[in-house]
Amino acid sequence: MTSRAELEARIRFGLSTLKETNSHHDFEIISLGLARKRIATNLMPATGPVAAGGDQGRDAESYWTNLMNEEGPTSLFIVGATNENVVLACTTQQGDVTTKIRSDIQSICGRGETVNRVVYFTLTPVAVGKRHELQEHARADHNIALDIWDALAISKELAEHDLYHLAVDYLHLPAALAPERPASATPRPDWYEDDLARWRARTLPASSLGDLIDLRDGLRSASTDPSLVADLPEWLAFAETLLENADSDEVTVRAQFEIAWATMRGTKTLRPADRHVRAFFSLVPETLDDPGIVRDATMLLDLGYGAMLRGVTDTSRSELETWHQTLVNSIDDQLATDPYPNMRALLLSQEAYLALHQKYPADLGHEGGEAIPFSGTRAGLVDRIRSADLSNVELIDIDKGMTALGALVDILEDTPLFPVKDTAEIFGLYTTKLAKHPQYERVRDGLDSAIERVEGEGARGDRALDRAFQFHGEGRLLDALHEIHAAKINWWHGDTIEGGINMLLLAARIYYQLNLPHAAKQHALAAAVAARGATDPSLNRYMAEGLLVAATCDHHAGQSLTATHTFYLGVLAQHAYLDDPMSLRSHPALMNMLQDQCHILRAAHTVRPTLVPLLESILEPSGLMPVITGMLNAVSELPASTEKEIAEITDRSGMGRLFSDVGPERKYHWSALGLTWSVRCPNARQAVLVTERFVAAAQVVLADFARHDAHFFRGTLSIEVDAYATNGQGGAGSVEQTSAGTWKLHLTPAADCDPEAIHLETVGAVMHFLVSKSLLSQQDFSSLIEKVFVGGLMHKSAIVRPYDELADFLTAEQIRVMSQRPELPIGWRAPFDLVNPSAEMQWPRNLASTYEKNREKILENIAYRYKTLPAVIGPTLGSLLANAEFTRTAKRLQSEGWLDWHLLIATANIVINHRATSRGMTLTRQMTDTQRQEFINLAYTPALTTDPVLTADYFDEEALRFHLASAAAAGMTTLGLTIHVGPIPSDALLEFLGVRYRYWEDDTSHDALIGQADPDLTPA
Repeated sequence: MTSRAELEARIRFGLSTLKETNSHHDFEIISLGLARKRIATNLMPATGPVAAGGDQGRDAESYWTNLMNEEGPTSLFIVGATNENVVLACTTQQGDVTTKIRSDIQSICGRGETVNRVVYFTLTPVAVGKRHELQEHARADHNIALDIWDALAISKELAEHDLYHLAVDYLHLPAALAPERPASATPRPDWYEDDLARWRARTLPASSLGDLIDLRDGLRSASTDPSLVADLPEWLAFAETLLENADSDEVTVRAQFEIAWATMRGTKTLRPADRHVRAFFSLVPETLDDPGIVRDATMLLDLGYGAMLRGVTDTSRSELETWHQTLVNSIDDQLATDPYPNMRALLLSQEAYLALHQKYPADLGHEGGEAIPFSGTRAGLVDRIRSADLSNVELIDIDKGMTALGALVDILEDTPLFPVKDTAEIFGLYTTKLAKHPQYERVRDGLDSAIERVEGEGARGDRALDRAFQFHGEGRLLDALHEIHAAKINWWHGDTIEGGINMLLLAARIYYQLNLPHAAKQHALAAAVAARGATDPSLNRYMAEGLLVAATCDHHAGQSLTATHTFYLGVLAQHAYLDDPMSLRSHPALMNMLQDQCHILRAAHTVRPTLVPLLESILEPSGLMPVITGMLNAVSELPASTEKEIAEITDRSGMGRLFSDVGPERKYHWSALGLTWSVRCPNARQAVLVTERFVAAAQVVLADFARHDAHFFRGTLSIEVDAYATNGQGGAGSVEQTSAGTWKLHLTPAADCDPEAIHLETVGAVMHFLVSKSLLSQQDFSSLIEKVFVGGLMHKSAIVRPYDELADFLTAEQIRVMSQRPELPIGWRAPFDLVNPSAEMQWPRNLASTYEKNREKILENIAYRYKTLPAVIGPTLGSLLANAEFTRTAKRLQSEGWLDWHLLIATANIVINHRATSRGMTLTRQMTDTQRQEFINLAYTPALTTDPVLTADYFDEEALRFHLASAAAAGMTTLGLTIHVGPIPSDALLEFLGVRYRYWEDDTSHDALIGQADPDLTPA
């Protein structure tokens, strides 16, 4: 149901359209109608030709009546009449309304009957101070009282049930939004009984819009109130009579609308009103210049679809779809006339609504369920869509809907009173269907900004959180995370901070589900710190949840002793800030970490028993050891896992090896997007903090990159981190690589540097490592970095406080104890085989985003090789093709997927290298540019008759594989790709090319080099 505030906002929007259409006369009628209800009943319009003096500034004035002098009031007219001389004046002028009011008062008081009071109606807001100044001027200079009604005051009154008809008649608002009458204490309200008696006694046929408005309350009440439903046939009969005598098309379509709605609501079937629905849509093209009827038409269309789905109408799907298209065409025609901004905004919102309507499949069966109550139609629709599974829902025309919304957001700043909430609501409902559209973010941000202007930053954040939950509910974790990051910047002050804390906790939950535990830990600790610093003490309860979630993240990262310490702090916070601190049902974060703590202790009992006393000493003060002991006893009969089995389980779960935080060196392992990270640091306070800051930043960046295509090849990053840098001068500029391939990274402790410099140093280091694993060209990788930075990467990776401050709660003594333990992480001897179970963090197996733009060039290169390489290889090729051992090797490779051009490239590479050696050329890093060019020229020059013919011994399987991989690496630039840090493993390179660049599939027409591989041939 439309709220009172929303209805008032719609009315203010309607009033604003009077300015742009210069509808002064309509405003006069609205003002007079309102004044007769709220000021005095004995008012009449004051008009006259200019030659005769015009209206002298008076748009209406009171007239004398003697009825007030009769004994006792006998009607509402007498009760509302005034014996003062009251004059009404109104203006639609937008600029300098103060001068206009002064001028009109001078005109009113300068001629005609003496005036006691002027009531002035204006569409322009008048500040309280200015109003008082004008009232003082009226008293001092003209000895009159002055009342000023601006658009805000007018809209409040027009939103009342007895005046809303003016909004329908002159502002063209939908009749369906009419406010309900005030609730009655009796089952059959007096007003209802009076209206029913009056309509029963009526002798003249009803025909006007005023008659319909008078009829509407009784009709709607009888259709929705079970105690009045017995009267519904009478009310419908009154409506049918009115419809037969309607004095205009507008009255006709509005009456048809009311009859259809009342029939469906009151009888649970639309069949008796099917003819009226058909007649309504036959008139729609001629009446859609009325914005209220536009909205009524879309609502009636929804009712028709609902009735069809329930099988309670004889209206066919094809009829509904035809009416739908009729509405679309009519709106398109009106938009083509370049209407005024407010009308254009309304039409665009309805065009978007119709385009984003569900497309029902032809074989869809009838649904059960009750019809939505009239007053809650839009709210009911919203609730049903929210609770529905939208994964298989298809929308009619997403492109057209998003184009309309894009045009709408472009003009929203010029139409500040446009009631954007309904449009934003529909957009929000279908967020998951619209998110992949190119205009999604622009439309989202435009609608959010409009909502923020009206309802504040908190409302904007609420919508973002709602969208995040929708994505999360569909398992689209990266999209959910993106919505959170796009909105959380608005959540850090005043009454929005609780929403911000919830945003951070949801982000932590999502990062955890993506198996990025330190990014999750950072957000959980940020929530805890924000809760601790909140001015509202009731928010302190979130501190416990933040700490408990952080403990769970530490456990997932293999930081088992750190997790135990953090768990203890979380339990202390539970006791300090919550009334039921140990209720596992009420606090899932507590339950989750309790289970994780049992996992840690069970593993310790099994393969690291010397750690058990330390773990128990940490937990004992929490009072939870009896609970944990009971949980461990419950599984004591289960077979214990070996150290190797525990390591394999953690690897498959995407976890770090348990107890990776004991001993002199800390270890962090995780996998994402095909990259396995192995990070180590000294087990000392500063080194641990800077390393975890780097790990958390890397995981945040990886989640951001997962929404793009960074062209990573699969591989491992082995990094050693220390805290020896100063003043933010570490990071990418300090990176060194050892001969074993391990990177050394120096970072600055947060206490020694400006937070912004620390942040740039850390993110820069992350980018340095990521570019080493990307095959994007330098230009494309730079564009990707720019895209993620524009998308807010810096505020995503730095929240509330620097990581070093958020995580700096373990004492130096606690870390010293961990570092001096002699134990080793569980499974320390076993090689890592990490898997990230999250589907969204897997190495992508779809075609690379750059493939299509390079495909034509790729095929041209293949064709060129077929054309030129046989001549480059020369007589050696004929000799090889005649050799049984070579052809057997070639067929074996073909059975694995090698194409003829692969065989030619590998063969040519062997021949060219041998030819270069025979001519005194050696391919080394020390070659001059001239020597390098000579070697390149050799690769394109046909063989000479003097060049030796190589025997098949040079072309065994190992040699062919090696030279194909070498050629693939050397030819990356021809694919628009780049190896930034080499060499890279040939298996990883060929896997990338095969899966993401169709390396084993793309081919061009050519004569077969060798016959097809034998079906039973297997590699030797």
